[in-house]
Amino acid sequence: MNRFVVDAMLGRLATWLRLVGCDTYYSPKTDDDDLLRIARDDSRVLLTADEELSRRAADDGTECMLVRGTVDERVASVFMRFGIEAVADPALSRCTKCNGALVHIFADEKDRIKGLVFDQTFNHYDEFWLCEYCSSVFFRGGQWKNIEKYMARIADLMT
Repeated sequence: MNRFVVDAMLGRLATWLRLVGCDTYYSPKTDDDDLLRIARDDSRVLLTADEELSRRAADDGTECMLVRGTVDERVASVFMRFGIEAVADPALSRCTKCNGALVHIFADEKDRIKGLVFDQTFNHYDEFWLCEYCSSVFFRGGQWKNIEKYMARIADLMT
């Protein structure tokens, strides 16, 4: 699977890439020189909305995509170019906050996340995904339907 480094203007794109399982470096505090270095040193594709940064990447021989349009158009164009399926699967997803790998937590071990989620969430759900790097916890709550609807919209844009 492709690995990406995303500039500060494309934070929502970074989130969607992480949700579909793409290893995506994103930090709005990273300057252009560091983005280029990270892309080159880590063999990542640079995704940017900045024409000048795109030209610098091309001059440097760093694989880059200049991303344009609305958020939806950006997501769809990146997914199409790199053959990414518009399906969010928590078993493959990465932490949307820090890009860390997620560990699947089943009902019999959910005590591992007690105190990291609200009691109501803990008591209502039996399946979670824990980022062992930043301790964020994810689950298939009400927001999951919105994620699935969004992925369907992106898939439509890709056809």
